[in-house]
Amino acid sequence: MATMWQDIRYGLRMLAKNPGFTVVVIVILAVGIGANTAVFSIVNAVMLRPLPYEDADRIVCMYNHSQWGDFPPPHGGFLLCREDNPVFGQMTACGPMRAEVSGIENARRVRATAVSSEFFSFVRAKPLLGRVFRAEEEQPGKDLVIVVSHSFWQNDLGGTDAAIGKTVGVDDKNYTVVGVMPRDFKPIFGEPTTFWIPLVFSVPDPALPLGYAVFVYARLKEGVTLEQARAFMPALAERFKRADPQGEDYNLAIQRPLDKQLEGKRTLPLLLLGAAGFILLIACSNVANLFLVRATIRQRELAMRAALGASRGRILRQMITEGLLLSAAGGAVGLLMTVWTLQGLVGLCPRDIPRLDETRVDLPVLAFTLGISVLTGLLFGAMPAWKASGTRMAEMLQEGVMRPTIGRRGRRVHSGLVVAQVGLSLILLIGAGLLIRSLIALQRLDLGFRPKNVLAMTVVLPADKYAEPARCQAFFEGLLPRVRALPHVRSAGLSLSELGLGFAGYAAARISIAGRDPVPTEEQDVALLSVVTPGFFQALGVPLLRGRTFTEEDLVTETSHIVIDEHLARRHFGDVNPIGRRIDFPDSHHIVIGVVDTVKDFEHLEQAYSTIYLPMTAEHWAEQVVFVVRSDGDPLRLVDAITAQAADLETDKITWRIETVEARLAGMLRPRRVNMILLSLFAGIALILAMVGVYGLLQYNATQQTRDMAIRMALGARKKDVLTAMVRQGLTLTLIGVVVGLAGAIALTRLLSSLLYGVTPTDPLTLTVVSLVLIAVALLASYLPARRAAKVDPMVALRYE
Repeated sequence: MATMWQDIRYGLRMLAKNPGFTVVVIVILAVGIGANTAVFSIVNAVMLRPLPYEDADRIVCMYNHSQWGDFPPPHGGFLLCREDNPVFGQMTACGPMRAEVSGIENARRVRATAVSSEFFSFVRAKPLLGRVFRAEEEQPGKDLVIVVSHSFWQNDLGGTDAAIGKTVGVDDKNYTVVGVMPRDFKPIFGEPTTFWIPLVFSVPDPALPLGYAVFVYARLKEGVTLEQARAFMPALAERFKRADPQGEDYNLAIQRPLDKQLEGKRTLPLLLLGAAGFILLIACSNVANLFLVRATIRQRELAMRAALGASRGRILRQMITEGLLLSAAGGAVGLLMTVWTLQGLVGLCPRDIPRLDETRVDLPVLAFTLGISVLTGLLFGAMPAWKASGTRMAEMLQEGVMRPTIGRRGRRVHSGLVVAQVGLSLILLIGAGLLIRSLIALQRLDLGFRPKNVLAMTVVLPADKYAEPARCQAFFEGLLPRVRALPHVRSAGLSLSELGLGFAGYAAARISIAGRDPVPTEEQDVALLSVVTPGFFQALGVPLLRGRTFTEEDLVTETSHIVIDEHLARRHFGDVNPIGRRIDFPDSHHIVIGVVDTVKDFEHLEQAYSTIYLPMTAEHWAEQVVFVVRSDGDPLRLVDAITAQAADLETDKITWRIETVEARLAGMLRPRRVNMILLSLFAGIALILAMVGVYGLLQYNATQQTRDMAIRMALGARKKDVLTAMVRQGLTLTLIGVVVGLAGAIALTRLLSSLLYGVTPTDPLTLTVVSLVLIAVALLASYLPARRAAKVDPMVALRYE
């Protein structure tokens, strides 16, 4: 122990005697360790930290897998599972919702959740005040009770015990507050919730026997494995089918909630972790080079210590101790950098990454920082320490060998470390270049409509007042002409679904083409259905390719007219004109009157499904529609005028969600833009570190070769020759690094395939341009020390030597 403290004290003295070296090493290590700590904080929160519930590894979520995606099962199916099953213990159901809350000072629309009575016991949560729901409160008429979140209790209910028993209005119904949850309680599906109300299991609708969909969670029984539970799913799906013979075919599946939430969301955290790992390797290579240089400079000192009786192991331990001291200091500074920058890094990440808001510096992160600091110290310190500990005393102390030299083998090691830095930085730069090119390709993509100057306004009327389609129709048919008459409005229309972009549709249907041989139901094509009014295509800017779009007569004619997209026309009719052809649904027949361009968006670039547009006839009207308005300038200036026209027709509160179509598309592009920005940021850091390595090596070589260069210049060599020779040395190392980096990039950038569009992982243009940029920067890093060396006065240098 005394020897260890002696090594630490001596190491601190030596580092204090060389403040420049110490500061440079700590900064380089802080960048590498800090980047890894920050990214690990995100990965830990998103992927590694278990759910905050008892037996979290035994909790599963149930979903129905179909060709359209994964959807929650119906609530009637939940009741079937809850009654009797051999694999699940306790179960609960949740229905996230948006609700209008009133009866408080700040009335507003908030996130809420309808839950089954066992929800709180399922997650082992107890209320801070009051109680939670009882089984009988799942019945109609007994469900007007509410459990509120801690923030709602403090901000809206006064934060006192008197809140229990208060009345809160939720969607025009009065609920009595019966409980308040603790501050740290989080819902099982990971989204902030303002309050919880009972999930009511009423008599099923004959048209939908198993009822509306709910999120179902279950805890596996003791001794039941996930594989055994999955094997039970076909039998459970058969039970669903017997309860709903006319319904869909169920394909039930289960998965752990965190695994389900992370589907498609792991790419960015893992990408950042890999990039941060590359930065750490570059930092370690850089610092190892610095340590090798320092060990060379200290050869005489180490030889003297060996002459005084120090063993090789003793010298080795001393050098490693100094490396660990520097890595510990770098880790401490890196941790401070993480604390300062983590919030900004999290803010850049897409909001749809689950549990991202739980990112923090906690004990696992601190342990990771400590571990990576120790590993880094050993990684960059071991090789220089071994080399330094082998200093041969006789060679260094003999007269005439007064200047420390690195030797041919040492130069190879230095050069190899620089090549590694250049290669690793090139891999990150190529990855960033591919993402940049992909983003450019997306921004130039023809989406099948013209988004500029288009306003999308989702309108939600009071549900209790507009329960009948006829009332909804009367309101919107009264509002639409007023909107079209406003100044600066060029066209306007309505859609029952979210603009009809990409995958959006209010329903889907199996279709068949009249006049062709019938095919089995399961082999029929499936098309999305989007219900729109006349004027919708003009407002959204969807080009008409054949025939015509809807007119007011199509809303009342007995013949059901439809407009199809180009994807469906090409898939089913080829070069034949589809106008006038009949397309059959399972319970109806429709005549094609027009073909429009295929509408896509940035979330559904691969058009797998066709779209059929139906006219907004009387049975389709609902209390929620989307206004699509095209203006002759900034569309947001129309918002006040449109909402004023609506308020003139309906005095009760109307809910609006307003955005431009361009803003919505930009939101879809944001995750890709974030990927590009973050990888470019890490690639930039890697490039700077690699160029520092190139500069440092050439600067050291210039110092070591001062005598040789002075002799050459004294014998007639020009400064230009010395400059060219040194730049050539740096360029040679860079070119070798580029070759190594290109090989690594071709192998590793394939991992980016899911993030790319319109460009291949081995895109020649990207590989060439990025390589040339790196070579240009490396030339600059080589030129600076070379120019300085070329300015040396040979007589002064020889006199010094």
